[in-house]
Amino acid sequence: MIIAFASKNHLGLNSDLGSDISHSEYFTIVEIEDAKLKKVRNVENVFFKQEVDAVAFAEFIKETKAEKLVVSSVENAAITNELLRGNVSIQEGSAGRIADLLENFQNIIAR
Repeated sequence: MIIAFASKNHLGLNSDLGSDISHSEYFTIVEIEDAKLKKVRNVENVFFKQEVDAVAFAEFIKETKAEKLVVSSVENAAITNELLRGNVSIQEGSAGRIADLLENFQNIIAR
């Protein structure tokens, strides 16, 4: 599974989750295989401090191969709809350090 975490900065797993897409400077892309961390990379967010076009953002996430987007809040329903249309699930309402959120995912997958 590949998960894109909205990230406040470039600290990867040590970054805090971004509040929304336009206020997240990076995305931390995490690949999990058999409930184990396989790969982590940072991708600059081209929508940082800009209005987010739903179709363009969905394409951006599709290029990362992410199957899930984790962010505190999505700006609008159009973004959610485009992501879901592209088979990307969304988890909103999370907060905290990305490493801690990832550990929760790994525990759920391992069960």
